[in-house]
Amino acid sequence: MAIETDRISSSTLDNRMSKSQSLERGLEILEAVNQAERPIGTRELARLLELSPAIVQRLVNTLSERHYLQRDPDTKRYTIGYQTLIFGASLMRRDNLLVEARKELEEVTRKLRVDSYMATLQGRRAIYLMWLAGDAPVSVLAEPGGELSLHSTAIGRCILSSFCDEEVLEILGPGPLRRITSKTITDPYLVLNEIHLTKERGFAVVQDENIDGIISVGALIKQPTAGPRSAISLSFSPYFSKDIDIEEAGAVITAAARRISRIAVS
Repeated sequence: MAIETDRISSSTLDNRMSKSQSLERGLEILEAVNQAERPIGTRELARLLELSPAIVQRLVNTLSERHYLQRDPDTKRYTIGYQTLIFGASLMRRDNLLVEARKELEEVTRKLRVDSYMATLQGRRAIYLMWLAGDAPVSVLAEPGGELSLHSTAIGRCILSSFCDEEVLEILGPGPLRRITSKTITDPYLVLNEIHLTKERGFAVVQDENIDGIISVGALIKQPTAGPRSAISLSFSPYFSKDIDIEEAGAVITAAARRISRIAVS
Protein backbone atom coordinates (compact mmCIF):
# COMPACT_ATOMS: atom_id res chain seq x y z
CA MET A 1 0.00 0.00 0.00
CA ALA A 2 2.83 2.36 0.90
CA ILE A 3 4.53 1.68 -2.41
CA GLU A 4 1.36 2.55 -4.33
CA THR A 5 0.99 5.80 -2.37
CA ASP A 6 4.58 6.76 -3.20
CA ARG A 7 3.98 6.03 -6.87
CA ILE A 8 0.89 8.25 -6.97
CA SER A 9 2.67 11.06 -5.15
CA SER A 10 5.53 10.95 -7.61
CA SER A 11 3.11 11.07 -10.53
CA THR A 12 1.29 14.04 -9.03
CA LEU A 13 4.59 15.85 -8.49
CA ASP A 14 5.65 15.21 -12.09
CA ASN A 15 2.32 16.60 -13.28
CA ARG A 16 2.74 19.75 -11.21
CA MET A 17 6.27 20.23 -12.49
CA SER A 18 5.04 19.84 -16.07
CA LYS A 19 2.36 22.48 -15.53
CA SER A 20 4.90 24.81 -13.92
CA GLN A 21 7.24 24.37 -16.88
CA SER A 22 4.42 25.13 -19.31
CA LEU A 23 3.56 28.27 -17.36
CA GLU A 24 7.20 29.39 -17.39
CA ARG A 25 7.48 28.78 -21.13
CA GLY A 26 4.22 30.65 -21.75
CA LEU A 27 5.52 33.64 -19.82
CA GLU A 28 8.79 33.51 -21.75
CA ILE A 29 6.80 33.63 -24.98
CA LEU A 30 4.81 36.64 -23.78
CA GLU A 31 8.00 38.45 -22.81
CA ALA A 32 9.67 37.63 -26.12
CA VAL A 33 6.69 38.83 -28.17
CA ASN A 34 6.48 41.99 -26.08
CA GLN A 35 10.17 42.76 -26.59
CA ALA A 36 10.12 42.07 -30.33
CA GLU A 37 10.29 45.21 -32.45
CA ARG A 38 7.89 43.73 -35.01
CA PRO A 39 5.32 40.90 -35.16
CA ILE A 40 7.06 37.57 -34.63
CA GLY A 41 6.39 34.06 -35.97
CA THR A 42 6.28 30.70 -34.24
CA ARG A 43 9.53 29.39 -35.72
CA GLU A 44 11.36 32.59 -34.81
CA LEU A 45 10.07 32.29 -31.25
CA ALA A 46 11.20 28.66 -31.15
CA ARG A 47 14.73 29.59 -32.23
CA LEU A 48 14.86 32.51 -29.82
CA LEU A 49 13.73 30.47 -26.82
CA GLU A 50 15.44 27.22 -27.91
CA LEU A 51 12.18 25.28 -27.85
CA SER A 52 10.61 22.98 -30.41
CA PRO A 53 8.21 24.67 -32.86
CA ALA A 54 5.49 22.20 -31.78
CA ILE A 55 5.70 23.29 -28.13
CA VAL A 56 5.71 26.97 -29.08
CA GLN A 57 2.75 26.52 -31.42
CA ARG A 58 0.73 24.81 -28.71
CA LEU A 59 1.43 27.57 -26.23
CA VAL A 60 0.79 30.46 -28.62
CA ASN A 61 -2.50 28.84 -29.60
CA THR A 62 -3.58 28.86 -25.95
CA LEU A 63 -2.37 32.42 -25.41
CA SER A 64 -4.17 33.57 -28.54
CA GLU A 65 -7.42 31.87 -27.54
CA ARG A 66 -7.31 33.78 -24.25
CA HIS A 67 -6.38 37.03 -26.05
CA TYR A 68 -2.93 37.45 -24.50
CA LEU A 69 -1.54 37.28 -28.04
CA GLN A 70 -2.95 38.45 -31.36
CA ARG A 71 -2.32 36.57 -34.61
CA ASP A 72 -2.29 38.34 -37.94
CA PRO A 73 -4.37 36.14 -40.29
CA ASP A 74 -2.27 37.12 -43.31
CA THR A 75 1.29 36.94 -41.97
CA LYS A 76 0.58 34.31 -39.25
CA ARG A 77 2.76 36.38 -36.91
CA TYR A 78 2.00 37.42 -33.34
CA THR A 79 1.81 40.59 -31.28
CA ILE A 80 0.74 41.24 -27.68
CA GLY A 81 -3.03 40.93 -27.18
CA TYR A 82 -5.53 43.27 -25.56
CA GLN A 83 -5.95 41.10 -22.46
CA THR A 84 -2.58 42.33 -21.20
CA LEU A 85 -3.84 45.91 -21.54
CA ILE A 86 -6.88 45.07 -19.44
CA PHE A 87 -4.64 43.71 -16.68
CA GLY A 88 -2.49 46.84 -16.77
CA ALA A 89 -5.50 49.15 -16.64
CA SER A 90 -6.92 47.19 -13.72
CA LEU A 91 -3.64 47.49 -11.82
CA MET A 92 -3.49 51.24 -12.42
CA ARG A 93 -7.01 51.59 -10.95
CA ARG A 94 -6.61 49.32 -7.95
CA ASP A 95 -3.03 49.73 -6.74
CA ASN A 96 -3.02 52.47 -4.09
CA LEU A 97 0.64 53.28 -4.69
CA LEU A 98 0.11 53.80 -8.42
CA VAL A 99 -3.08 55.79 -7.87
CA GLU A 100 -1.31 58.12 -5.45
CA ALA A 101 1.75 58.38 -7.69
CA ARG A 102 -0.36 59.41 -10.68
CA LYS A 103 -2.10 62.07 -8.62
CA GLU A 104 1.21 63.47 -7.40
CA LEU A 105 2.85 63.38 -10.84
CA GLU A 106 -0.13 65.15 -12.37
CA GLU A 107 0.44 67.95 -9.86
CA VAL A 108 4.21 68.03 -10.55
CA THR A 109 3.55 68.24 -14.29
CA ARG A 110 0.90 70.94 -13.85
CA LYS A 111 2.97 73.04 -11.46
CA LEU A 112 6.28 73.02 -13.35
CA ARG A 113 5.03 72.19 -16.86
CA VAL A 114 7.49 69.30 -17.13
CA ASP A 115 7.39 65.63 -18.05
CA SER A 116 7.16 63.35 -15.02
CA TYR A 117 7.81 59.65 -14.56
CA MET A 118 7.63 56.68 -12.20
CA ALA A 119 9.81 53.59 -12.47
CA THR A 120 10.48 50.47 -10.44
CA LEU A 121 13.19 47.83 -10.19
CA GLN A 122 12.47 44.32 -11.49
CA GLY A 123 15.39 42.04 -10.82
CA ARG A 124 18.30 44.15 -12.03
CA ARG A 125 16.29 46.08 -14.61
CA ALA A 126 14.45 49.34 -14.04
CA ILE A 127 11.22 49.78 -16.00
CA TYR A 128 8.86 52.72 -16.40
CA LEU A 129 5.42 52.41 -14.83
CA MET A 130 4.03 55.74 -15.97
CA TRP A 131 4.84 58.88 -17.91
CA LEU A 132 2.95 62.16 -17.88
CA ALA A 133 3.77 64.65 -20.61
CA GLY A 134 4.05 68.35 -19.85
CA ASP A 135 3.32 71.17 -22.26
CA ALA A 136 6.91 72.29 -22.83
CA PRO A 137 8.20 72.38 -26.44
CA VAL A 138 10.51 69.42 -25.75
CA SER A 139 9.13 66.17 -24.33
CA VAL A 140 10.96 62.94 -23.50
CA LEU A 141 8.78 59.91 -24.21
CA ALA A 142 8.94 56.94 -21.81
CA GLU A 143 6.44 54.19 -22.51
CA PRO A 144 5.24 52.11 -19.53
CA GLY A 145 7.16 48.85 -19.55
CA GLY A 146 10.15 50.44 -21.25
CA GLU A 147 13.56 49.85 -19.68
CA LEU A 148 15.70 52.70 -18.40
CA SER A 149 19.33 52.99 -17.48
CA LEU A 150 20.16 52.83 -13.78
CA HIS A 151 23.51 54.64 -14.01
CA SER A 152 22.60 57.57 -16.29
CA THR A 153 19.13 58.66 -15.13
CA ALA A 154 18.00 60.50 -12.03
CA ILE A 155 15.30 57.95 -11.37
CA GLY A 156 17.81 55.10 -11.75
CA ARG A 157 20.27 56.67 -9.33
CA CYS A 158 17.49 57.18 -6.81
CA ILE A 159 16.64 53.49 -6.99
CA LEU A 160 20.33 52.62 -6.58
CA SER A 161 20.49 54.90 -3.53
CA SER A 162 18.30 52.40 -1.67
CA PHE A 163 21.17 49.88 -1.73
CA CYS A 164 24.45 49.83 0.19
CA ASP A 165 27.68 50.62 -1.69
CA GLU A 166 28.64 46.97 -2.18
CA GLU A 167 25.25 46.14 -3.65
CA VAL A 168 25.37 49.16 -5.98
CA LEU A 169 28.74 48.10 -7.38
CA GLU A 170 27.51 44.53 -7.80
CA ILE A 171 24.41 45.70 -9.70
CA LEU A 172 26.40 48.06 -11.94
CA GLY A 173 29.11 45.53 -12.68
CA PRO A 174 32.82 46.15 -13.26
CA GLY A 175 32.39 48.74 -16.01
CA PRO A 176 32.93 50.62 -18.10
CA LEU A 177 29.20 51.26 -18.14
CA ARG A 178 27.31 51.93 -21.37
CA ARG A 179 28.04 55.39 -22.76
CA ILE A 180 24.79 56.99 -23.90
CA THR A 181 25.98 60.56 -24.48
CA SER A 182 29.39 62.21 -24.38
CA LYS A 183 28.72 63.17 -20.73
CA THR A 184 27.57 59.78 -19.44
CA ILE A 185 29.55 58.67 -16.39
CA THR A 186 30.82 55.18 -17.21
CA ASP A 187 33.01 54.49 -14.16
CA PRO A 188 30.95 52.62 -11.51
CA TYR A 189 32.87 54.29 -8.67
CA LEU A 190 32.11 57.76 -10.04
CA VAL A 191 28.45 56.77 -10.31
CA LEU A 192 28.68 55.66 -6.69
CA ASN A 193 29.95 59.15 -5.78
CA GLU A 194 26.85 60.61 -7.46
CA ILE A 195 24.66 58.24 -5.47
CA HIS A 196 26.31 59.45 -2.25
CA LEU A 197 25.46 63.01 -3.30
CA THR A 198 21.89 61.92 -4.03
CA LYS A 199 21.57 60.56 -0.50
CA GLU A 200 23.01 63.75 1.01
CA ARG A 201 20.68 66.21 -0.73
CA GLY A 202 17.64 63.92 -0.92
CA PHE A 203 17.25 63.97 -4.70
CA ALA A 204 19.25 63.12 -7.83
CA VAL A 205 20.19 65.49 -10.64
CA VAL A 206 21.39 64.25 -14.03
CA GLN A 207 22.21 66.62 -16.88
CA ASP A 208 23.02 65.58 -20.46
CA GLU A 209 24.02 62.04 -19.41
CA ASN A 210 21.01 60.19 -20.78
CA ILE A 211 19.76 62.67 -23.39
CA ASP A 212 21.68 65.70 -24.61
CA GLY A 213 20.05 68.95 -23.52
CA ILE A 214 17.84 67.40 -20.84
CA ILE A 215 17.99 67.71 -17.06
CA SER A 216 16.25 65.13 -14.90
CA VAL A 217 15.58 65.41 -11.17
CA GLY A 218 14.40 62.39 -9.18
CA ALA A 219 13.47 61.25 -5.70
CA LEU A 220 13.17 57.83 -4.08
CA ILE A 221 9.82 56.47 -2.90
CA LYS A 222 10.56 54.99 0.51
CA GLN A 223 8.94 51.58 0.88
CA PRO A 224 8.72 48.80 3.45
CA THR A 225 11.62 46.35 3.26
CA ALA A 226 9.66 43.89 1.13
CA GLY A 227 8.22 46.54 -1.18
CA PRO A 228 9.39 47.27 -4.74
CA ARG A 229 12.20 49.80 -5.10
CA SER A 230 10.60 52.68 -6.96
CA ALA A 231 11.27 56.34 -7.68
CA ILE A 232 9.79 59.32 -9.50
CA SER A 233 11.42 62.03 -11.58
CA LEU A 234 10.81 65.02 -13.78
CA SER A 235 12.68 66.17 -16.86
CA PHE A 236 13.00 69.41 -18.78
CA SER A 237 15.17 71.30 -21.23
CA PRO A 238 16.98 74.24 -19.58
CA TYR A 239 16.95 75.96 -22.99
CA PHE A 240 13.15 76.00 -23.26
CA SER A 241 12.32 76.00 -19.53
CA LYS A 242 14.61 78.75 -18.29
CA ASP A 243 12.34 79.60 -15.37
CA ILE A 244 12.84 76.22 -13.65
CA ASP A 245 15.32 76.25 -10.79
CA ILE A 246 16.93 72.86 -10.03
CA GLU A 247 16.65 73.34 -6.27
CA GLU A 248 12.96 74.16 -6.64
CA ALA A 249 12.47 71.14 -8.89
CA GLY A 250 14.24 69.01 -6.28
CA ALA A 251 11.99 70.31 -3.52
CA VAL A 252 8.85 69.64 -5.59
CA ILE A 253 9.77 66.09 -6.61
CA THR A 254 11.01 65.21 -3.11
CA ALA A 255 7.78 66.43 -1.50
CA ALA A 256 5.76 64.38 -4.00
CA ALA A 257 7.85 61.26 -3.28
CA ARG A 258 7.39 61.79 0.45
CA ARG A 259 3.60 61.90 0.09
CA ILE A 260 3.61 58.77 -2.11
CA SER A 261 5.81 57.04 0.49
CA ARG A 262 3.16 57.58 3.16
CA ILE A 263 0.77 55.48 1.09
CA ALA A 264 3.44 52.79 0.61
CA VAL A 265 4.03 52.32 4.33
CA SER A 266 0.39 52.65 5.45
